[in-house]
Amino acid sequence: MTLGEIKDQVMFQTNNDSEDVGDYLPHLIDYINEGYDALLNAWCKAHIGTGEYDRLEIDPDEPQLPEWTHRALADYATWLVYRNGNPQKQNRGAAFYSAFREVLNRINSEGGAAGINEDGTRKIFSQFRNIPV
Repeated sequence: MTLGEIKDQVMFQTNNDSEDVGDYLPHLIDYINEGYDALLNAWCKAHIGTGEYDRLEIDPDEPQLPEWTHRALADYATWLVYRNGNPQKQNRGAAFYSAFREVLNRINSEGGAAGINEDGTRKIFSQFRNIPV
């Protein structure tokens, strides 16, 4: 997904709440980049703005993460949009934060970029360090 597609997904997930657009639209790219930084840190122990990983700024920009993680950026931004709203909106946002955390936990459990072999297959990690794989 490109940044433009991620922003569109956030608009869809917030039901295009026109009353809130003015409040969160100026911050939407920051919200997306905050989620991007968290996933990037889990994936390759790097942060945006340090070397090869730049902020997502314009619509054609694409996160340098696997495609299956991109939707989580929209989920994170949607949660931030709802986070400071009334209790009903906070409850709506909780599901999106949970979806983001599932992706983050999957990255951590699979070892991120370090968990991929050169041929693209996943490495198998033992849950218990003293049991051979």
